[in-house]
Amino acid sequence: MVRYQEEVEIEGHLIDSGILKYTFDKIVELEGQFEVLRFDIGKNNQQTSKARLMIKAQNQRQLQDIIAALEDFGGVIDREDCQLVPAERDRILPSEFYSTTNFETFIKIQGEWHPVINQKMDAVIIWSNGKAITKKIMAVCAGDLVVTGRRGIRVKPQERSREYSVFDFMSNEVSAEVNKGVLISEIAKEVHLAKKAGQKVAIVPGPAIIHSGADSYLKEIISMGCVDVVLTGNAFAAHDIEKAFLNTSLGIHQKSGKAVEGGHRNHIWAINEINRVGGISKAVEQGLLKSGLMYECSVRGLRTVLAGSIRDDGPLVDVVTDCVEAQRQYVEALDGVTVVLMLASTLHSIAVGNVLKSSVKTVCVDINEATPLKLSNRGSKQAIGIVTDVSFFLDTLSTELKSYFG
Repeated sequence: MVRYQEEVEIEGHLIDSGILKYTFDKIVELEGQFEVLRFDIGKNNQQTSKARLMIKAQNQRQLQDIIAALEDFGGVIDREDCQLVPAERDRILPSEFYSTTNFETFIKIQGEWHPVINQKMDAVIIWSNGKAITKKIMAVCAGDLVVTGRRGIRVKPQERSREYSVFDFMSNEVSAEVNKGVLISEIAKEVHLAKKAGQKVAIVPGPAIIHSGADSYLKEIISMGCVDVVLTGNAFAAHDIEKAFLNTSLGIHQKSGKAVEGGHRNHIWAINEINRVGGISKAVEQGLLKSGLMYECSVRGLRTVLAGSIRDDGPLVDVVTDCVEAQRQYVEALDGVTVVLMLASTLHSIAVGNVLKSSVKTVCVDINEATPLKLSNRGSKQAIGIVTDVSFFLDTLSTELKSYFG
């Protein structure tokens, strides 16, 4: 006998985006029951639909699990305001804190819905000075009003655009068996549309770009003005600079493909030369660094953040070695970014994915399908995964972009 039940409301493009089907499937998967109390269908493809459901379960835990699962589809219990509980100490959350997703979110305060301004996943919502903001646990201060429980919280899932977009039809797909040329052509179009609208494009490049010789294609893309933000780490920068100085990458000569005697020290030597003059920008200013991707980023004024990791050699003095500060700078740099290309980088791609809103068009390119899968499993459901060689991807993308940017 069903003893526990709760009314839930869902609003959006429920039919053409498949949201209602996924909602019903999830309730049944969790062994619950539902009753449709009301269903108002939008009259055209611009109007949203609204459904009010009675969710039924055998016990309170099962009911809460179902309601939590429906949050991703926009399910909300909206009869009451959200609950606010002050943090007792710095970096300590109330036990029932609400953990955010990367979907657009609203909270109800005094009967009114307020948008969460800086949406990102794995954070908490703070009500401060009449605004709803997110904070990572490390940034929470004693007395911050933290949203707890599930009432008065509305999550708006990412919906299919009213116009065709490759990101709507390929999101969360990871396969080597797709027509990559067509897909890359559509990605180039999205980059063009973003730049035309005055929006920013970010890249998250890994050192494989340097090792494989794909840096020449990325240089072309940067030269066309298609990139605004570069988020990467020490290895990418160090090997790029090593190549600029010595034409080796990890001690492998980039023309002959042969290992250079004693080449294992080359990247350390390159790091040391940059650090000696005080960093990459100073090396460019003094004429020490005259080529390479880091040179291009510097002379073109691209917002570049190098986030450190425990495996780094050196590192370069430009690297942010405090991981909390590096995360803060990544978030700051992503302001205004609407397209992100993750290029043969696992560590930093997942890090960036964790601070992106679901509305950001995201492409993850790697020869190993485990990387885009990890990104998706960590919550970046909007990401397109392309399993291919990064050199092929950048070569094709550069060619496609030339039709827009010349």
